[in-house]
Amino acid sequence: MQRYRKDFTKPTAERLAAPAGHGKSDARHSRGGSGASSSVAPPARIDGMCPSCLEHARAHTEGRLRLMYWQSARALAAAVEAKDRYARAHTATVSNYAIELGARMKLPRARLTTLRLASFLHDIGKIGVPDAILQKPGPLTAAEFDVIKRHPRWATDILQHATFFADELPIILHHHEWYDGSGYPAGLAGESIPLEARILAVADALDAMFSYRSYKAGYSVRHVRRELTQCSDRQFDPEVVSVAIEWLDTDPERFIQGNSTQ
Repeated sequence: MQRYRKDFTKPTAERLAAPAGHGKSDARHSRGGSGASSSVAPPARIDGMCPSCLEHARAHTEGRLRLMYWQSARALAAAVEAKDRYARAHTATVSNYAIELGARMKLPRARLTTLRLASFLHDIGKIGVPDAILQKPGPLTAAEFDVIKRHPRWATDILQHATFFADELPIILHHHEWYDGSGYPAGLAGESIPLEARILAVADALDAMFSYRSYKAGYSVRHVRRELTQCSDRQFDPEVVSVAIEWLDTDPERFIQGNSTQ
């Protein structure tokens, strides 16, 4: 997936280390050009810090940055949870489903971390949806659904002001795209949809189908399996669906919830 920001976590020592030879005498000038030196130069220091200390400081800074990212994501997700009583369980469950699917698809650790953050933030745009629509106990009208469809763009409008969420933006923006190109907001199709967004789409749908709502009971594993199969290559990436179905078949207890229907 295309990266949308520079890596601010690049080791500080790489960017700040003094040039080779800095602070050393030139043996060729001081000893008649022999190039020999009777002493060994000490490790390069920056602001009085040895290389090992710099590495420790870099690791500490990166840890603080990661903590800041997670705290920021949690705070933003809490804003939506305050509006929608279903959002809290949904956010956590979708994140868990997405990470499991991504791990089964062998995504590297860095991409799994990005996917997890995007999963936590994927519905943040719903903070702009009126409560009357967000908490409506029955199915939405076409006009109401048009409002709901704006939430991915509203999410990126909010998050674009925080540069450390730049990698998550395309995942959040495109998690309602359909594999056949009939989704929203951009009508992307196939592999033009970021892989993490395709994974998030299935994770989001899994929780929506299994969860109880005031207007529907939770689906059974068999029902969910059938829906995924029918929507493969149309709404969902067939590869992601295949991984999800394998997971359903091998660990169905992970998904079974109360009030299920066949």
